[in-house]
Amino acid sequence: MKSRSPWMILAVVVSLGLLIGVWFGQSASQTGESEQEIAQRERPAQKQASHEHSRIPKRQSLPTGKAAFDLDAIEAGAIQGQRWLRFSDRNAMEQFLKSLEGSGISVLASIDALNALRIGFTDSDGLASLLDGSEESGYIFPVTVPDVGAVDEGALGFGRSLLQWLGLEGSNEGAGAGVSVAVLDTGIGESSVFSDNIRRINLIDLPANLADLNGHGTAVASLIASQLGLSPGASLLSVRVANDNGTSDSFTLAQGVIAAADAGVNIINISMGSSGDSSILRSAIEYAQAAGAIIVASAGNDGASRISYPAAYEGVIAVGAVDANGNHLNFSNSGNVTISAPGLSVFAASPGDQGVLFTGTSSSAPVVSSAIAYVMQTQNVSAQQAINMLVQNANDAGAPGYDAALGAGYLDIGRINRLDDPTATDAAIASNFVTQGTNGSVLQVTVQNRGNTTLVNAPVQVTTPSGVVTLNVATLPAGKSQTFDIPLNSTSQQGQEIRIDSSVSLSSGGTDLNPSNNRRVDVHIPADAP
Repeated sequence: MKSRSPWMILAVVVSLGLLIGVWFGQSASQTGESEQEIAQRERPAQKQASHEHSRIPKRQSLPTGKAAFDLDAIEAGAIQGQRWLRFSDRNAMEQFLKSLEGSGISVLASIDALNALRIGFTDSDGLASLLDGSEESGYIFPVTVPDVGAVDEGALGFGRSLLQWLGLEGSNEGAGAGVSVAVLDTGIGESSVFSDNIRRINLIDLPANLADLNGHGTAVASLIASQLGLSPGASLLSVRVANDNGTSDSFTLAQGVIAAADAGVNIINISMGSSGDSSILRSAIEYAQAAGAIIVASAGNDGASRISYPAAYEGVIAVGAVDANGNHLNFSNSGNVTISAPGLSVFAASPGDQGVLFTGTSSSAPVVSSAIAYVMQTQNVSAQQAINMLVQNANDAGAPGYDAALGAGYLDIGRINRLDDPTATDAAIASNFVTQGTNGSVLQVTVQNRGNTTLVNAPVQVTTPSGVVTLNVATLPAGKSQTFDIPLNSTSQQGQEIRIDSSVSLSSGGTDLNPSNNRRVDVHIPADAP
């Protein structure tokens, strides 16, 4: 028997690779995971991807040759053998569609609102011959439910204390009524925590057995519009954009954003992310924003100094995660974060009336979406006004003022609910933050006025291994913060933990509404400590 030609073997291998790439992009795998695993574990983001090509006519923007492996897509972290095309108008798209007959190029999906197509191909030369140079083109990136990295030692979870921790007092029955929220995720399963007013759009087929439904979307939705969230009266639109492995892609997510916007929702929650910057997804975001929708997205769980897409797009509310001590969780991505919210062991729902402890920025984002709906309804304001109020009344934490890790700070609904009380007084130690100055370590103690009265001559006491320092807040208007810089004795830091105990009190003898935040104790571990 004659040996097979090396070229024939190579062609077979390449063809199999292309088929796998197309299968991945259209993944319809319905392999289920336990709801506990899904809610507590999120899928890791892909490697950093380059920006996509803006025009197709340059032949190098596509793999060359009929049997070429799609190396450009591989290097970009994108799906092989697929691109999106966007046309100048509907007529141009129709003309392209007519030219496809017999070309071997397949149309996998479309977004009519953007005159965009998702195409699959194996012959880049054939594709390039059908284009006239006016088309925009780009990669299609994986979008996933992100995994959670290592949780900080000593971090405190929330359990069932979410609403109390957010400062909600009394009943929130009916809160969020009249506000609609779209959940772009794995779909919302059946659970008694929801009302019956859930609309559904399934861009990905449901599993044959609904018991196999990935529980991520259910957990997300339960923190928005159920008895577990701030806004049980809000209505939900479930847009299933991910399969039961928690996998989607930037084109399908763009389809979901357009569908939610066309459905007229007020808020779009996206607890998924990608490292790839897709301009077709960015255009879908802009389309939804122009329609009046506010988009809330998780910052990501890579512990990276950049936030995931679509959270990174302009105008999107990017949400980071904190623990129940108000501390930034190290797995939560930093960058252009807008605000932070609970993200560690938050009790949420799972299909079949099960409960899970939900960890990650995937849980933080829906808490913010629910807070927006709550403020819209209770304060009778627009979605954008609600966001502004939440940011302006966020609790400072970490580094003084706005910072890349926490944004404006973390949510405090109690402050929103007290805005109409001119006598509300609340002095707080916001943070004990250690930074490096030119002459060694510096402790920055931040006092925040979380009430509606001006703080006058409020004494502050700070205890470190170096001794006790007494300070004074002369005048601090409502909502403002003041930071004191205290040098730390470097010799006392050598190889040991530093306990920092800071407190603030009222000099007038008035009543502090929240005395529990008048004192904060933190332990700083120097870099040279064992």
